[in-house]
Amino acid sequence: MPLPVTPSGKGIERVDRSGQLAAEEFRLLVEGVKDYAIFLLDADGYVASWNPGAERIKGYMAPEILGEHFSRFYPEEDRAAGLPAKDLAEAVNQDRSERYRWRVRKDGSRFYARTTITALYDENGNLHGFAKVTQDVTAEREAERILREREQQLAQAQAIARLGSFEWEIASDQVRWTAELRRICGLAPEPTTTPLNDFIACVHPDDRMPVLDAIRRAAGDGTPFRLEHRIVGPNGDVRVLVSWGRVMHDGRSSPSRVAVVFQDVTDQRQRDERLAEASLQAELARQLQRGLLPTLSLHDSGLPIQTRYRPGLWRALIGADFYDALELPDGTVATLIGDVAGHGPDGAAVGVALRAAWRALTLTGHGLGEVLDGLHEVLVRDRPTDEMFTTVCCLRISPDRHEILVASAGHPPPLLATDGTVQIVDAVGEPALGILEEGHAWQTVRLRVGDVWTLLCYTDGLIEGLQAPDSTERFGVEALSATASRLLAEQADIDGLLDGLLDVVHQANGGDLSDDIAMLCVAAAPIGNGA
Repeated sequence: MPLPVTPSGKGIERVDRSGQLAAEEFRLLVEGVKDYAIFLLDADGYVASWNPGAERIKGYMAPEILGEHFSRFYPEEDRAAGLPAKDLAEAVNQDRSERYRWRVRKDGSRFYARTTITALYDENGNLHGFAKVTQDVTAEREAERILREREQQLAQAQAIARLGSFEWEIASDQVRWTAELRRICGLAPEPTTTPLNDFIACVHPDDRMPVLDAIRRAAGDGTPFRLEHRIVGPNGDVRVLVSWGRVMHDGRSSPSRVAVVFQDVTDQRQRDERLAEASLQAELARQLQRGLLPTLSLHDSGLPIQTRYRPGLWRALIGADFYDALELPDGTVATLIGDVAGHGPDGAAVGVALRAAWRALTLTGHGLGEVLDGLHEVLVRDRPTDEMFTTVCCLRISPDRHEILVASAGHPPPLLATDGTVQIVDAVGEPALGILEEGHAWQTVRLRVGDVWTLLCYTDGLIEGLQAPDSTERFGVEALSATASRLLAEQADIDGLLDGLLDVVHQANGGDLSDDIAMLCVAAAPIGNGA
């Protein structure tokens, strides 16, 4: 092996005995290295020496490669680009050339290498060759690639989970932000290192002291913390964060860093608020629904009464249909069914007020016309908007059950089944409550009935569905009457009549109806027999 000498421009001392010993030691050292390929090239780039590390990394035994040009270690595309000659020229011009590039083994496989080529000169300053060191860094490069991928995956996971973090170096008062934390705070990606006060400035003014105190306490005595606080973005957007902080020691007893993880829980808190609001609305709905739709029963077992209620698609939480029934001291039975043209708590509250007023007016002996006048006044007083109106139908059934008075304010007509037929009670077309500004002379219809009869009252949701799923025509009163006739002819009892009508209307519409349905049915007939 030629003796390596100093690069050009430096004096060359005569090699004495100690120099020869040093050269021998160097040779033995090179031959003992297994993790680096260390070999010499002549001035033209031909391999002049070969060590065991070169054999292991490149796959060539010394007899195979000595005298061969070093360009064979380069991939074909690099050879075509003239890179071997360029690397030698760079080593001559700059004394050395250092690269990270792909190299080729004897078997054709590639590895990623760190290569260093150093130009060597003789005692006269003439170039006599090159020393070349090659390290296989494929595993390190793969580890770096995996680390970058994991960092990217972590950043993506943090973005999905809306997690950000920082580390505060206590001694230097420098905070290293993650990109996601800066994004959560509405800040530009850079700078990623700032004083702690730059973060504190993002915290809502009302929350700054608790946050700062928790961080400083952790830095002082190592106390971990968990906080919920707000931050304010540059555009004024307020977000809610939950933060977890812990102290880090770096092998020393005293804290050196405080690491804090932040999660943006703004959307979760908003969902929680909406859920809580929905829960309150549901409870309000249940309370109002109980006020609108009580469980009805009469002392007279010979006059069974049944009701049904089905919410519509648009008002699944709370509707404004209502009904009621009273048995007066003289045996008269009064019933009420109504529909407020509105929904939600406002409409339901109006319905509750109307039902309460109806009960008060009825129990104090007012006639049907007076009852409707009173309901009109309550509606006008309590409704939230002038556009809200209400339809109602009131019945009075005589103590002997042979006479029924009907008073309607814009409500769909009842169905009366008697003697095997069903007729539409042609109540006088009266306006709905809340339509007229002044009082109105309400008219009533008097019905004479026999011993066996069934009377059905309902809200308009029962007849405003479609006749068929692909139809544009409404189901209508006539179809409802025909369906009731068929069901009664099949000996349906009062429950069968109500449930059968609901099923038919539902199927004709092709699914749930858009509006609420309330039904009130009273029958003077032996239990279990149709009218």
